[in-house]
Amino acid sequence: TNVDGVDANNSVFLIIDTKVPNAVDLDPAADIQSTSKALFTRSEIAVGVAFDADIANTTDTDIKSIKVVLGGVGFNATNDKLILDTDITLRGDITATNKAIGTVAGLEYTYTYSSQTLIISKTSGTFAAEDVAKVVESIKLKNTDTDSQLGIRTATITYTNITGNESVSATVSLKDAQRGFIINGESVSDLSGISVSNAGDVNGDGLDDLIVGANYADPSSKLNAGRSYVVFGKQDNTDVINLSVIAAGTGGFVINGESAGDSSGYSVSSAGDVNGDGLDDLIVGAWSADPNSKLNAGKSYIVFGKQNNTDAINLLAIASGTSTGGFVVNGESASDYSGWSVSSAGDVNGDGLDDLIVGAYQADPSNKSNAGKSYVVFGKQDNTAINLSAIVAGTGGFVINGESENDDSGFSVSSAGDVNGDGLDDLIVSARKADPSSQSNAGKSYVVFGKQDNTDAIELSAIAAGTSTDGFVINGESAGDESGYSVSSAGDVNGDGLDDLIVGAYQANPSSQSNAGKSYVVFGKQDNTAINLSAIAAGAGGFVINGESAYDYSGRAVSSAGDVNGDGLDDLIVGAYSVDPSNKSNAGKSYVIFGKQDNTAINLSAIAAGTGGFVINGESADNSSSLSVSSAGDVNGDGLDDLIVGAYQANPSGKPNAGKSYVIFGKTDTDAVDLSKLGDESKYTIDYLGNKDDNTL
Repeated sequence: TNVDGVDANNSVFLIIDTKVPNAVDLDPAADIQSTSKALFTRSEIAVGVAFDADIANTTDTDIKSIKVVLGGVGFNATNDKLILDTDITLRGDITATNKAIGTVAGLEYTYTYSSQTLIISKTSGTFAAEDVAKVVESIKLKNTDTDSQLGIRTATITYTNITGNESVSATVSLKDAQRGFIINGESVSDLSGISVSNAGDVNGDGLDDLIVGANYADPSSKLNAGRSYVVFGKQDNTDVINLSVIAAGTGGFVINGESAGDSSGYSVSSAGDVNGDGLDDLIVGAWSADPNSKLNAGKSYIVFGKQNNTDAINLLAIASGTSTGGFVVNGESASDYSGWSVSSAGDVNGDGLDDLIVGAYQADPSNKSNAGKSYVVFGKQDNTAINLSAIVAGTGGFVINGESENDDSGFSVSSAGDVNGDGLDDLIVSARKADPSSQSNAGKSYVVFGKQDNTDAIELSAIAAGTSTDGFVINGESAGDESGYSVSSAGDVNGDGLDDLIVGAYQANPSSQSNAGKSYVVFGKQDNTAINLSAIAAGAGGFVINGESAYDYSGRAVSSAGDVNGDGLDDLIVGAYSVDPSNKSNAGKSYVIFGKQDNTAINLSAIAAGTGGFVINGESADNSSSLSVSSAGDVNGDGLDDLIVGAYQANPSGKPNAGKSYVIFGKTDTDAVDLSKLGDESKYTIDYLGNKDDNTL
């Protein structure tokens, strides 16, 4: 007890340490960063990526050693190396003396394999303050092994002074750059990227290829005849592909439109393997073509896959039958707009050949004006022309007749995968202006089941009424939504073994946000009962994806994304072409939604924040990126499915509206992708996190 009456039970003991605190703020005035990210590309890590010294500058003059602890899920002790005075391997312990790193001499260092720790010290004395930064920024991580270059590495850096006190740590994450490449349009006003799609493996090299439509291109001076470009999959680090190079026969081939004003390439898709030769084929729509002088009846062209040949394809030769490289599908009647939407249908009839579906949303079945028709064309091995009038008659396929006047059925068509699990591929056909339950333009979509040995016409009115077992109807939620503006197979999103569907309603108003848009995931099922999207929104039989902000128009384009993150569930991509990322008006956003097994609603604001997927932000104002989106398949052969996003109003190399398309490689994280930093264009961007206030004692 002291003189004030305080005994030991009520005392606080203060131990005085004459050393400086053991967590030292290296330089409070320098605004030290505690954490940073450095993006690298494959080409950069192959020669060495530097740690950035600015994360931990110091003015202290008593620093004895620098410690660097390596880690991260991408760290590869077998193939990673550090560049110090020379390249050092990281598979064992190392000790070196009398070395120089950068411009700083008189150093020694040890690397301990078990703890992945590098310690650099002065042989005698301490570091000059400016030399600390020089040493740290001279350290580089290098990996020349392509298979192990990717992934996040971390380096945690601390300094120790002469009294043995260690500083607060500063960590840099070395992360592979936003991986992918850009496809630049060829000429002014081509609108390349108006339609984009996976092409399957067209040339048989084991990598998936791409097809990009440019419906306003002018091949051989044929105004707006249109072009489509097949871009072969590739594993190299090229960050930009110019479609002028593809047109010249390097890295792919061009498909030239037949006649002026045809608008070929407005819709493009993989066709699957239509002729059974083991190579994937293509389908190109030209809705404004005039077969047999029928104005705007439309044409679609099937282009067979080919190996070791990048010669241009001329649709005139395919239409005339002088080329064995495919066949033409001629529209039925004037102003039908057949080819407005085209897609592979999968193998609908189970004969082993992939089939096709062609939408003609302005057709008039049974004199119902603009009720629309869709035509299923069975796969075949010859190059004879197909007339859709023959399909209507039940030869070589079957017709799907729209339900009511002005429904616009066939506006969007797609394979649905195998929705009901019977082993045959199914179809989805939209009618964006249908009026379910008298809700004007709420829209409908119809699932049509695959069928064998039967080419009878399908009547969507019977499917809607439930009197047909040929499929089921999906009724829009609210008036004016235009559900079905875009439809697609979703793959197997919930992992139940049945393929699922995605339906876009770009004018829907989630949470009273006008035209923010909604998309609906409808789980596969085996019966023919009607689906109401109001039930999906309530969490029964699927889930809803709510747009982020008013007038985003999310759901204007929807697609399966394949399995982007490698978790075994198929993912989705939803386009919102009118979004303003980083205040870039109408630059557009695309949202990748990871597959999931529950039916809870998805808000795209959560995806943008990195929960349940990731966002892809458009490059420049008025690009309208994501007006077309698609899975790209596995373009680079890394086992993850990739994505392609079209921006038809982009201006590559100052060419107004030449258009761009962006390939984004699959990835497992949820970090946002910025299209302005795609591929090697990201270079060595540092995104600093934190400030001096984070470096507390």
